[in-house]
Amino acid sequence: MTVATSAAGPGPAAGAGAAPSAEAAVRERVARLERGFGDLDDPGNPLGAAQFVRADAGRRLLPAAEALLDGFRLQAEIVPEELGGRLGRLDVLARVLRAVFRRDAALGLACGTGPYLAAAAVWAGGSARQRHRTADLLLAGGRMACAYPQPAEGNAFLHNGFTASPDGAGYLLDGRKEALNNAARAASLLLFARVDEPGGDGHRAFLIDAPQADAPGFRLLPRRSTTGVRGCLVHGLEFTRYPVTADRQLGTGTGAELAARAFPAIRSTGPSMALGCADTTLRTAVAFARARSRASVRAPRTRRTLQDAFSDLLLCDALALVATRAAHLLPRESATLSAVVKYLLPMFLTETAYDLSAVLGAESYARQGAYAVFQKALRDLPMIGLGPAGSEASRAAVADRLLRLPGLRPPPEGAAGAALFQCHEPGLPALRPREFVLPAEGDSLVGGLEETVELARAAGGGELDRALAGYATALGRELERLRRDCALLGRSGGPARARVYGLVDRYALIVAGAACLGVWRYRTGPDDGLPTGPAWAVMALARVLRRLDPAAPRPPASAAEPLLTALLNRFDDARSFDLYATPLGR
Repeated sequence: MTVATSAAGPGPAAGAGAAPSAEAAVRERVARLERGFGDLDDPGNPLGAAQFVRADAGRRLLPAAEALLDGFRLQAEIVPEELGGRLGRLDVLARVLRAVFRRDAALGLACGTGPYLAAAAVWAGGSARQRHRTADLLLAGGRMACAYPQPAEGNAFLHNGFTASPDGAGYLLDGRKEALNNAARAASLLLFARVDEPGGDGHRAFLIDAPQADAPGFRLLPRRSTTGVRGCLVHGLEFTRYPVTADRQLGTGTGAELAARAFPAIRSTGPSMALGCADTTLRTAVAFARARSRASVRAPRTRRTLQDAFSDLLLCDALALVATRAAHLLPRESATLSAVVKYLLPMFLTETAYDLSAVLGAESYARQGAYAVFQKALRDLPMIGLGPAGSEASRAAVADRLLRLPGLRPPPEGAAGAALFQCHEPGLPALRPREFVLPAEGDSLVGGLEETVELARAAGGGELDRALAGYATALGRELERLRRDCALLGRSGGPARARVYGLVDRYALIVAGAACLGVWRYRTGPDDGLPTGPAWAVMALARVLRRLDPAAPRPPASAAEPLLTALLNRFDDARSFDLYATPLGR
């Protein structure tokens, strides 16, 4: 991933022969990782579900799985290509990590997301020396941990922080942070500390070597227990007048600006990776329904629950796809789009998993046996909404931006178009983190909704086409209503926070619906043809609209039945339930 520091526009698209070869390379990496893990449902597989459940019960990561990821050099996925790694596109990063989250969210957080949270800030604002040193560390298998400043809207479990007082040629670090993943195993720490100096401008970021356990002025706090992702090593750090040299400051700007440059890359990718965990909950529910006649897929309630869950996964993937690609294509809009993803996806995926628990009944509580992985995933998914720039902090970020968007209209010439929605298209420009903090010129996704609605209306005359046109029209009406309400708030002084948050919820759902329509419009789809036809889009839009208006009609059976058939076919063929229909390890 080339990380450009200038404000240059998008680079040239890849040549005609580049797309197949680039996509083939990505598929080969994912396939190699899936083959290494093998069949999750095979009780004899040393990397199967039973082994991960057992490791989770022991509050540890599965050693054989860590060895597999070391052999795969997973951390090369989070190092930019120009620094010797494999990171070129954020959507590909999320796609590869789904294979890990499909087995164990704790493993994905410890070995992928955790180091990436720290490294993303280095790529966004570090010096050339800091970027090269970080890349060398990660490529050699070294771990990183980070302590971002937690906004007031964040989770109290993650509060506390550090201060840095000037002391000669450097700083003295004080304070504590209660919960950091990987803190006990990290070789490098990214810490944000409030600078205590005359005329200070808030936080600064420091990239330091992890202190030895007996270092003066440092204390590793006891491990914290968590309800989900129990294999993660979560510790606190405490510093007391710990010396940090000035050259350890990351970049030259303020910590707030650096975090703002990193957050779009973080917020969009983390929840997208977690789709692998949600995939496992749906797969387990289908397996149970197939095996038990009392919860057979022939039962209307079970069929509806499975259809809705599959629709939600496709909906979430469409939104995640748009957000990760927007970081490359629409950097000024990426802060808002990525915040929508960080807010909406953890909520959607957690709700979907709880809905699926009704299919399994008492087995959804099982801590051992064939379906125990479901309870594990059910506990793990809510943890995805925590961390730097967590769900509530992201919701607040959208609220802060919403009233300042220019009428939710499209920007001037140069909108991303089809490239925003095509998941196999490699021709993306380099990331430009400096543009993440610049004001958005428009809203390409929502602002261009009217044109897509008109295309949906003209799509054809079949029942599914008419249903799609009806739902698209309803989404357009919701957008117009949102615009009016935003305008009213904009003219009133100091709108109530609860009312603004209500607008955020509606805006986020409209963004998700617009993402689905964009993928429907431009996507070629996997071999089973699901995302090219209107059935999945009808079902996904129905889910969005019922959240906006509980009285919205349910989709026709002609949309629901093809989706259930596709779900069962993917289950039988061992393929993922996202937009990629990835072959899974067997």
